[in-house]
Amino acid sequence: MDLTQLEYFKTVAEAGSMTRAAEILHTSQPSLSVMVKRLEKELDTTLFDRTPNRARLNRAGEIALAHINNILREAEEMKNDLSRYAQQDKMLSIAFCDHDVQWYSIPRFSFAYPDMQVSSRLCGENALRLLLEREFDVAVVPEEIKHSDVLCMPFLFDQVYLSASSCGSYLEQDSISLRELPAQPMLFPTFGGYLVETIERIIKEERPDIAIVRNDFPVMQHLVRTTDFLTTLSTLSMELRNDGENRHFIPLSDPEMSLTYQIAYLKENRGKVSRFLEWAKKCAEEQRHENAEK
Repeated sequence: MDLTQLEYFKTVAEAGSMTRAAEILHTSQPSLSVMVKRLEKELDTTLFDRTPNRARLNRAGEIALAHINNILREAEEMKNDLSRYAQQDKMLSIAFCDHDVQWYSIPRFSFAYPDMQVSSRLCGENALRLLLEREFDVAVVPEEIKHSDVLCMPFLFDQVYLSASSCGSYLEQDSISLRELPAQPMLFPTFGGYLVETIERIIKEERPDIAIVRNDFPVMQHLVRTTDFLTTLSTLSMELRNDGENRHFIPLSDPEMSLTYQIAYLKENRGKVSRFLEWAKKCAEEQRHENAEK
């Protein structure tokens, strides 16, 4: 017997007649009748009490239907489980330490692999725990994670710049330190992330004379274009920002303001994240090539 036989039998049992069941199954009544008789022969019992216009289950048929319902239900659950398993290779969850690298990476990776379903969010300082607890497949972090179950590989380089209006007295400098900035307000977005949190920590600990002004991103962008407030942006965020034509970008020389992000993942998960690793390697090589040409 096969699943088609069982489904046909179930349809006849529920329809109460061969004619009605044939209509539901879009098959001929003689073909359906042959299928049911073949099942009865395999089970060595009659399953229906037949009259010219009806096919009603007898006691043997009722017993058979109970088992067949279980078989068909198990078969459907098996197909669903296998489908979900097959989809796992096309689903990837990524934890990012900073929005700049997240917003740079996700559109590019999704374009390169449109069949992948990607979810992501900011992870703060919990990247290792999130990986070990299997909440995420990959974590993009500011430095290598040291753990026996985790592998890391270098990803994208990022440099933070000071965004200053054209009236600043330090605009001719090749670089400047956060710790040497004049005492004036600095704009920051409210959404945080590793770089913003690092800059704010340096200011609070070493430059409390600099006022930190937080705003939603659209408000911040308007203030950047219409005021002399200082702010920062990074290499990876430049294409998303519009600071206006009267802004100058000066590299920040503090060691915390340049970094190479690391991709961290569980050793046992390498197969699942292989497509992301392959893409990340190409992306990093392209960035190095672009920087070499500048």
